[in-house]
Amino acid sequence: MRGRILQYNGTDGTGTIAADNQQYKFDIGMWKSPSAPIVGKTVEIVVQDSRLSTVTIVPDDVLIREKTAELGGKLSTLVSGIGKSAGSPGGSASSSPNAGGGAAVIGAAPGLNLGANPIVQRYGTLTLGAYAVFLLGTLVFNAISMTFLGSSQGKPLWDIANLLSQIGGGGGVKFMLIVGYLSIAVPAVWKDRRAWLALCLPLLAVLGAVWSGIHAINTAAGGFGGGGQGGPGVGDLFSLGFGFYLSLAAGLVLAWCGFQRFSRSA
Repeated sequence: MRGRILQYNGTDGTGTIAADNQQYKFDIGMWKSPSAPIVGKTVEIVVQDSRLSTVTIVPDDVLIREKTAELGGKLSTLVSGIGKSAGSPGGSASSSPNAGGGAAVIGAAPGLNLGANPIVQRYGTLTLGAYAVFLLGTLVFNAISMTFLGSSQGKPLWDIANLLSQIGGGGGVKFMLIVGYLSIAVPAVWKDRRAWLALCLPLLAVLGAVWSGIHAINTAAGGFGGGGQGGPGVGDLFSLGFGFYLSLAAGLVLAWCGFQRFSRSA
């Protein structure tokens, strides 16, 4: 059974794990991993007679693979739904407004047989690939990292949005990200060249979400007196992570693809 470490006291080696809507106490004698317990980490637990017997950390690479597989399934379902919409009567996905019925595949690799897939003809492999990377960047990889007492922890943009919503002011961030996720469907349901400009929304969502997160951090830093007289503040503990740069790159590619399709459809 999977759980998450809620609390750990390194002094006496005891802590608390939340799993299956319950909380379990554990001590370092149950810990079966070489690294020390860290609050927020996902663990695999074995429960016997309503008590924990062993606790093992789940490596980050395993979690990433699982999340990638989950996102791949969701993306496949989304693409399948959009493909049905794009291939419906009155909205053929294989025709290009600029090439007399020929398929317009932006970013498609030459030599690949994509003719049987209307959604790839509609969007192009570059656009779909960038969208998949955008999902990974915002849902899996850390966008902002915090270094404290020699250890570094971070959260993806979506988790940051959830955190901000708990302390207030995160609703707009979540809304921007949701709009960014849904933007891929706009060209399929709105048969207008302006619909391709919706692919700029993921980029705006990334920039807006990170700005809101940094603003909240700076506000908290100011509240603790950080940054005064040129000294280090709470905000100095935070840095942009790989997830931000990955999401930013994907957002830029999506915006470029959308603008290209908008311009070519003119």
